[in-house]
Amino acid sequence: MGIDYHERSIALMSKYSIQVKGEADIRLGSVDIGLIETLKKVSLLVQKLMTTEGNAFEVQDVDEIGNARLVSNKAGRLLINIINAHVPTDMEFRSLYQFEPYIEMALSRIMKSRLYGSHLIPRMAICAEDAKAVAQRLNECVDGIRQEGQSKSFKAKLNSYQRSSNKNYKELTGYADALFERYSRLLVLRVDLSYSKENAKTAQDQAKRDRERLFENARANKLFDNMVGYIWKLEHGPEKGFHYHMIFFFDGSKVREDITLAKRIGEYWEAVVTKGRGLYFNCNAVKRTYKSCGIGMIDHTDVQLRKGLRNVVIYLTKTDLYMKLQTEGRGMGKGLRPAPKGPRGRPRAAISMAGCMA
Repeated sequence: MGIDYHERSIALMSKYSIQVKGEADIRLGSVDIGLIETLKKVSLLVQKLMTTEGNAFEVQDVDEIGNARLVSNKAGRLLINIINAHVPTDMEFRSLYQFEPYIEMALSRIMKSRLYGSHLIPRMAICAEDAKAVAQRLNECVDGIRQEGQSKSFKAKLNSYQRSSNKNYKELTGYADALFERYSRLLVLRVDLSYSKENAKTAQDQAKRDRERLFENARANKLFDNMVGYIWKLEHGPEKGFHYHMIFFFDGSKVREDITLAKRIGEYWEAVVTKGRGLYFNCNAVKRTYKSCGIGMIDHTDVQLRKGLRNVVIYLTKTDLYMKLQTEGRGMGKGLRPAPKGPRGRPRAAISMAGCMA
């Protein structure tokens, strides 16, 4: 099932910060919204650049003593805009994230051409020989982007990147649909699990151990007795560090009071799993503020709420549209798909904590 570009953008724009009285003061979103907008812009600029033809820059003589200036054509202006977008290239950032193929390829070409910095593109008249050398470097960079963008290896990378995101979406929506086939009502909780400001530098392997401990403890914890499924997604933010977006599915015929249950899970993460290092955000506590609500008690016949739940899944899977966190192992997972319902309807079945990772 495909998702159009508009839906992807909406999912990305949902990463705004909010603060709710009585809840932990943490960001719901982990990635700077301005950066996402910048990456979206750069990706589109690169795609436009790949369709251009001819020289990006020409050299124009300005006087009789050998001075000249660069004149940019359409391709040149696109390249200047890409460079001036100032996409992060520092080692720490690049060690955490992988850009989508259009951005990654263009940045690599620009860096190899030693063009990262608008000061390298002179705006005033310079020596004609220097102008020709700069124009040649710029034109070679643009030609390189065009050629690589048409290569089989690049197209394979692009297909793989996009296919991964769509595959995760299909698997997770299929998983949620399977749960509704099994249970007439689901109590859906959305809880963000993170770390306190003092522990925001928690390493990825420690975050993984904490998540594993949460689900291992759930086997014997009455708090999770009626949990029938779950989805998790690991993310990283400049302020929050590593953190998880969690969706918990409970048998709606056995439990209710989603806000209280989500609060208890968050407190369990804070006090027991992380031993005071953690924080949580109870999304169910503010569900009325969401334009499209897909959490709380959802009946299997409620088309509107189930559509809202799909939007939650879009958010989890489509935030990687322009850059992906480079994880040590899996960055997303889900519980085991429930067995098909029997002839007597939708009976309760115990959740396997072994998990089936996407």
